[in-house]
Amino acid sequence: MRPLHVVVVGALGLAFVAAGCGGAMPSSNGGPAALKLSKTQFGSYLVDSQGHTLYLFQKDEEGESYCTGACAAVWPPLETSSKPSGTGIDTAALGTIKRDDGETQVTYRGHPLYYYAADASKPGRTKGEELEQFGSEWYVVGANGKPVEREMTSQGNSGSGTSNGGGGWG
Repeated sequence: MRPLHVVVVGALGLAFVAAGCGGAMPSSNGGPAALKLSKTQFGSYLVDSQGHTLYLFQKDEEGESYCTGACAAVWPPLETSSKPSGTGIDTAALGTIKRDDGETQVTYRGHPLYYYAADASKPGRTKGEELEQFGSEWYVVGANGKPVEREMTSQGNSGSGTSNGGGGWG
């Protein structure tokens, strides 16, 4: 088992490398947050106004975020200073919560929303899909507020289960 400080330093390093390679970390900078839907062969999912993928953390409970510290460095929360808005989604399902650090985080159907540091350089990336980090799984968020899980498409798969290998759709 690795010491906690090694894990924390590694997570922070990943966040800084991802943010510095090819683009800045997406952020509303505490300004207005606008959401919309993006569509793939796996379904529709939430993105910000610039097309950056938004995720939910399975460990979170309705109205409460459990991603802080090193977790929030790798999975930055979608923050806002005003009421969030949306196009093509159920705007009544948008809300906010107050985080432990005092910032206001956007929620959808009660789920706090996050970016993934490794997606930062290019809108539409889904590298955080089905990853297990910081004690639980991460998923892109469907229009219904539930995880959008990619289907197994291999000919060798006799069932209709999902892949849990993580790492996005593309």
